[in-house]
Amino acid sequence: MRRFALPIAVGLLCSMRVFGADYSSVFPDLAKLELKDERVRVWYAKDHAKPIATPPVWKKDYEEAGVYASAPLVLDLGHGLPPLALACDSGPSNDPSCRLLTNRDDPATALFESPGTDFAFLPSGEIHASGATDYTYDHRRVFRFDGKRFAEIAQPFRYVGIDGRTTAPLALTAERTKAAKPIATLPANTSLTVLLNAASGDDENGQNADYLVKTREGIVGWAHIPAKPDGTTIVEGLRFNGD
Repeated sequence: MRRFALPIAVGLLCSMRVFGADYSSVFPDLAKLELKDERVRVWYAKDHAKPIATPPVWKKDYEEAGVYASAPLVLDLGHGLPPLALACDSGPSNDPSCRLLTNRDDPATALFESPGTDFAFLPSGEIHASGATDYTYDHRRVFRFDGKRFAEIAQPFRYVGIDGRTTAPLALTAERTKAAKPIATLPANTSLTVLLNAASGDDENGQNADYLVKTREGIVGWAHIPAKPDGTTIVEGLRFNGD
């Protein structure tokens, strides 16, 4: 497992906070579309988009399954790609997502797919996605076209920014390794901020239990905070959002 120095991790916070901002302020030139039933907000360049008047053939099947779905726009994201249909749905259990289809009537033709509640499609072809869908915090993502599909850009760390309180003792270490010795053990009812989540070492579900935390007194360290079977963790406010 890789080791990361704490000063480097803390220093990345300034550059990563921008992804927690509302996309209207981050990308003021983009138009905003709110899909209320699907619980999704989309930002896009008007001069690179066309509305779709008729629903896709798969919409009825989704609705019969109790899922809200729509394909409201066709987007031109460059890279020599054909116009791509934006398709979004509420998910079967409160887990919204969006995708880009080369064939608006065939969900299997997706070149981009991501869970989330907020999506910004830039004229450059870059895609930003955010939302806590199927994760323990707002998992902000950036995608770029790799010649075949829109792939997520790997980050050294993911910004979390959750304030919470421990419900059980929590050990902190100076390094993110299993062999690292604790530098402190926080008692239950300790207030802290979850700063970062490690981006390497995800499990098969894309989850990672290693977090960089900071106490109200300024103690910073790595903590292993796995989710329990019910989705909660020993830090209030940090819980799995999905089924």
